[in-house]
Amino acid sequence: MRISSSKTIIALTLYGLALGASICTAGPSAAPSKDVQEKPAPGSPGDTLTREDARMAYLVYKLLDKDGKIIGADIKRGAKLFYQNCRPCHGEDGRRIIFNQGRGPEFIGNKARDDLPTFWYQMNFGDEDRNMEAYIDEIAVDEMRDIAAYAQTLP
Repeated sequence: MRISSSKTIIALTLYGLALGASICTAGPSAAPSKDVQEKPAPGSPGDTLTREDARMAYLVYKLLDKDGKIIGADIKRGAKLFYQNCRPCHGEDGRRIIFNQGRGPEFIGNKARDDLPTFWYQMNFGDEDRNMEAYIDEIAVDEMRDIAAYAQTLP
């Protein structure tokens, strides 16, 4: 194939530069694709992740180690926050309310250790069936992390 004009050479050069730029921005192992789109900004019209999904994803992808324990938490601060926010209903040791009475007693400590996603969801979004209030707008996520880590230490 013979290239006959300088306009064609310039067009191919620009195409090559554009193609190279898309490979560089997509990462070294990514192949260029027409379907690659930028991730929408959180809360923007293109963002389809619900508030609940975002908070649950944060737990799963940012806060849990491979054994299901909360990482990066301040357990002493979690204890203080637990006593301020949770103790009135759940008691000093988290054993005032019994969950799943039909299958044997289960308390906050069990729930936080054995079913942290449910514990995290209920702490964030509440549970009308159990009269648990939602705290997503009242307690900061880093404080919830500390409370959850402390709850995992309860009996």
